[in-house]
Amino acid sequence: MTVLGTLNLAIMIAVLACCIGGVMGGLRIARPRSLKPRGRAEERAYGGMLILAHAGAAMGLGYAPSLGRLLAAAVALGWLGAALGRLLSLLLDRQKDPMLRQALILELLMALALGLPWLGVGGTSFGGGTEV
Repeated sequence: MTVLGTLNLAIMIAVLACCIGGVMGGLRIARPRSLKPRGRAEERAYGGMLILAHAGAAMGLGYAPSLGRLLAAAVALGWLGAALGRLLSLLLDRQKDPMLRQALILELLMALALGLPWLGVGGTSFGGGTEV
């Protein structure tokens, strides 16, 4: 059996999503958008949270997939919460900015990608029988 035959596709997609989330956190740290010092500090704190949350989920998926599935699911719920908040903002504030809709799509895709291992998609067993 080859190495590629033992990889779980859902875990690979989730680890890729973790890398994307970590890069997004790094960009928040490197280039905060706020002009006020307190706003920059808040954005950098949010960026650090993004980096470490996604790094923890990726490490869990790589070293202990059964635990990593739960960590990835927790991060996926965070992305789903962000998407729901953005959707509420779009509906209540009646924003027409297309960037907000694009961000909503990204948040939903991140939630889906990180939720795949927890949902048991792409693996041979749900109990952690497949290692990366």
